[in-house]
Amino acid sequence: MSEEVFIIEEFSEKVELMRLYYKIIGDGKFMEAIENFKNKQGFGIDPVCCIFANEYQPGEEGYFGETGVNFSIQPPMAEVEENAIVDENVFFQYLTEAGEDYLTRRPQDRTRVEVSLKELKEILNLS
Repeated sequence: MSEEVFIIEEFSEKVELMRLYYKIIGDGKFMEAIENFKNKQGFGIDPVCCIFANEYQPGEEGYFGETGVNFSIQPPMAEVEENAIVDENVFFQYLTEAGEDYLTRRPQDRTRVEVSLKELKEILNLS
């Protein structure tokens, strides 16, 4: 079994992985993910996950810095584990995009999504 890990550097590939992440967690887990995010805790279901930098300590396996969010995909969806590390602004931008997509299918959740995104934006200190 391979322990190889690939760090995605190309921005367009990072975007592709973030969008795939939200597609895989689906409508059924989207709000649960946002609730975790408001606590700066990642969320995942096989074979994808995202993790906030604060969830690791320096020297710990998986540590990727003091800030940011790491989206990852595991085999068998990828040949090896792939990681896309983005800053919190980019994370929030694509979470907002995923939220807008979610609301096309679940318009009754609009207030809940908008309030959660506003709270998260404040928690992340984004302008």
